[in-house]
Amino acid sequence: MSNDPRQLALTLFLSWESSLRTLDQCLEKLHNELSGLPIKDRRLFNAVVFGVFRHRDSLDFVISAFSHVPLKKIKLPALYLLRSSLFQIIYLDKIPDFAAIDTSVAIAKKTGGKQMAGFINAILRKAAKNHTKIPFPKKDIQQAKHINATYSIPPWLIKKWIHAYGFKQTSRLCHQINTIPSITLRTNIKKTNRDELKSKLAPFCRHLEKTDHASQGLRFTNPVLPIHEMDAFKKGLFQIQDEAAQLVSEILDPQPLETILDACAGLGTKTCHIAQLMKNKGKITALDIGKEKLSALLLEARRLGFNIIEIQILNLLESSIKDFSTYFDRVLLDAPCSGLGVLRRNPDTKYRRTKKDILRLSARQKKMLNAASNLVRQGGTLVYAVCSCEKEENEDVIFSFLKKRKDFSIDKEFRFDAVSKSETVAKLVSEDGFFKTYPQINNMDGFFAARLKRKQN
Repeated sequence: MSNDPRQLALTLFLSWESSLRTLDQCLEKLHNELSGLPIKDRRLFNAVVFGVFRHRDSLDFVISAFSHVPLKKIKLPALYLLRSSLFQIIYLDKIPDFAAIDTSVAIAKKTGGKQMAGFINAILRKAAKNHTKIPFPKKDIQQAKHINATYSIPPWLIKKWIHAYGFKQTSRLCHQINTIPSITLRTNIKKTNRDELKSKLAPFCRHLEKTDHASQGLRFTNPVLPIHEMDAFKKGLFQIQDEAAQLVSEILDPQPLETILDACAGLGTKTCHIAQLMKNKGKITALDIGKEKLSALLLEARRLGFNIIEIQILNLLESSIKDFSTYFDRVLLDAPCSGLGVLRRNPDTKYRRTKKDILRLSARQKKMLNAASNLVRQGGTLVYAVCSCEKEENEDVIFSFLKKRKDFSIDKEFRFDAVSKSETVAKLVSEDGFFKTYPQINNMDGFFAARLKRKQN
């Protein structure tokens, strides 16, 4: 396979289109090829791949203005070569237009012959000169079309957000979704503290600073080394985790010597944070249906130095208390969701989601919450969380649950600011007791969480 970053980008796009894999899964499939790239080429690859996914509809709007062939009839290799080159022309300052065009034309010759190369060459040369002259839909007349052409969010989602937040706030949200997020990590206080870690990372990162709310978070940009090659990473001094996700574990507020269930553990970032908050004392059961994910979780826990985590391969919806040796003091249900709160980090998700997905996931979340609740001891705590800001996956799930389960209530007595040691973090909790973050307001992933208490009989 070619080691040209633009050719590898095309390979990834076509792999994504021909499968149900996520962008992360497609990147993992190309791991060997990407690890052999010089850092400059790897950065170009990442810029093109994430850039095209962030701005795809905007790029297609430009292509449509200069192509005599409708988008739906352009073959995928040609379409992605056009998108990739236009992204470089419009959004990247350091790459000359002719370099972006010539490289795509050369790849097109190898991929589809002279006819494809000529087609791409003609469109790109016209677009390079005239793309700034294209009239975009006016925001005061065609609100949804304006946002779609400007920020590449699907029209159905734009209309949903305008109804929920209004045009101005939706525009702000869509703009923020298309920005490149900082890399955020959580200090492993079992091995170091935040100030020491900050000093160790300073030579390798730009814009390194403490997070605004999470007590052990740091964020930065432009690392000079891949994260996994940093000495501090190898020694287990930190774990990559967004600030909002860090706060979810703080809402759970696990204590040393307690028995905790992470009901949908996945790769276990929150599981390891829970172990950290418990000072590696007690017992955590990490539950998931994915054997490979749980195996990776144990390796990650070992890197970080935690040994109180045991894994259990089991579907929560098929489980009962008989599958466990005890009821749990606290249960975290980080439920599978639409992922619409983390589009900054996973820009491909917006092209795979539909209205029906949100309703389907909401129905599943209600069932999962009920299943998780049956594992909480009397007087225990249940935290429901999703990386989505959609009402159907947030309040609707909680209110539906509370209507049926009178033995649970929202824990409004919980002092979030007392746990986080931050006075500002309490502002992230609504009067109803719901934790909510938004990319355009808090510069974090979009998250929702509710802390529920089981009554004592």
